[in-house]
Amino acid sequence: MRAMYLPLYIDFEGKHVLILGLGEVGKRRARKVRDRGAKVKGIDVKDPGISGIEFEKRELEEDELPDLEDYFLVIASTDDEALNRTIAEKAEEAGVLVSCAGDYEKGDVVFPGVVETYGESISITTKGKDPSLTKRIKEAIKDEISGKKT
Repeated sequence: MRAMYLPLYIDFEGKHVLILGLGEVGKRRARKVRDRGAKVKGIDVKDPGISGIEFEKRELEEDELPDLEDYFLVIASTDDEALNRTIAEKAEEAGVLVSCAGDYEKGDVVFPGVVETYGESISITTKGKDPSLTKRIKEAIKDEISGKKT
């Protein structure tokens, strides 16, 4: 069945978000939801050095995942695709929204590229199919809004 996404803006103020895997993608998403008021917990073997989030240093194993029911959103962003799929399945079973880095079809949340200017936001996504295209479109919109020619 084809995924049927609806673009939404969600108020994250006070929402609990769990990020499993804090590499570049996990860190970027941690900052995004933290900056929107979420209470963020991240788990990884390396401290990401991000202020304003709760951090637990440990190895992530399929059979030792934390309880997911207490979270509004779970972000699976480890460097292990099989583990990310397992996290996504467990989040779905728990009735929790999930974003699965590297495989948007395994989750129900897609993080778009966002241009914010003049107090407004414009979101762009290829639903994970071509992040470089999303980035190019985002930059073209920034340039257009700022009056630059590309």
